[in-house]
Amino acid sequence: MKISGDKPYVLEPYIKRAGEKEKASQGRGPDKQSSRLDRVEISRAARERETQEITQKVKGLLEKVPDVREDKVVGLKRAIEAGTYSVKGEDVARKMIKEGIDEFA
Repeated sequence: MKISGDKPYVLEPYIKRAGEKEKASQGRGPDKQSSRLDRVEISRAARERETQEITQKVKGLLEKVPDVREDKVVGLKRAIEAGTYSVKGEDVARKMIKEGIDEFA
């Protein structure tokens, strides 16, 4: 890009930005004015509205998930009635210990 004439004010924003980048690379942050311009604030009302929207979406998803998985219950009942359901004692003990630890943690 070619800039002709004596209009230095055209280059000032670019020079300032380059200076800020140099300061940042030397461990110094940008000046206070530019940090104010780059600041974003979300109002309390907006945060509350967003929280309510997310809560409603989660509640909607939770309503779709059943408390009891009927297919698993039916399968387990059949296996118990047929005498084919077996559990290793190690697995039961491991689960009991884990739940006991989780209860006190």
